[in-house]
Amino acid sequence: MTAAAIASPAFALDSGSSGRIETIPEFSDASSVVPRVRVFLPSGYDSNEQRYKTLYMLDGQFAFEGDSDGINFEADRRVTRLMDAGTIQPTMIVAIDNLGDDRFLQYMPESIYERASPELRSTVEREIERVGATSLSSNVFIEFLQRQLKPFIDANYRTSSDRLDAAIFGASMAGVMSGAIFVEAQETFGLGASMSPNWAIYDERFIDHPSLPEVWRDYFSALGPPEGRRFWLDHGTEMMDAGMVPHQLAIAESMTNLGWRRGCNLQTRVYDAGHAYAQTAFQMDELLAWLLA
Repeated sequence: MTAAAIASPAFALDSGSSGRIETIPEFSDASSVVPRVRVFLPSGYDSNEQRYKTLYMLDGQFAFEGDSDGINFEADRRVTRLMDAGTIQPTMIVAIDNLGDDRFLQYMPESIYERASPELRSTVEREIERVGATSLSSNVFIEFLQRQLKPFIDANYRTSSDRLDAAIFGASMAGVMSGAIFVEAQETFGLGASMSPNWAIYDERFIDHPSLPEVWRDYFSALGPPEGRRFWLDHGTEMMDAGMVPHQLAIAESMTNLGWRRGCNLQTRVYDAGHAYAQTAFQMDELLAWLLA
């Protein structure tokens, strides 16, 4: 079955870019897990037989140029430009929308909640109660990615099914979730990026939890040696990102103890900037160039 046959509607990008975006209707009955999935196919996809790397993007409603009244990552345009320059390998994008008001439920890793101190559990439960829910849904989301979405994409598009050609990306709370997916679905995703992630699990009160960096350290130790995989993590020095320092240091130390090497298969960047998301994600090109090379 061809991509054009199973996905609709499709539309071409404007003349400043190239390729097309398709919306996959097959998962409309899974709207409680993910509201919408779209696929960006770069120019030339229909005229060749090559296999493509796949970039899976969380917060998918902000993925493409033209999304959300211009507040977006422009990932389609960036990937096209980097491919045209020969900087990255041929890549398609799968944009997975978040759950809106229930975004925290979708992106707060249940494994971290289970390991958390009573104080952090209270913070998480406060947010669950705020949105009128009774539990987190991140485990269901990870299972959906592994057992439904990724197999569907590999079966219906010309992807490389190798985990080393499948990347998961997220920013802010979605950056926490992309890190969790990289750990918990490591047989599926061999490339990962956490941009400006909220490792501290801040809510509007910005409460620090001193035991949390050690939780992250232990959690990432499940990765084992790199075996060809790559992981990017960054944070700024201003706003809420200033509180991410001990968490990123703990995660990086855990990974280097397992044989991951900075600049080789692990990038840990610190920027003199604030929180990066959508239109403020100035490091996006650098991240994509390294991750998808």
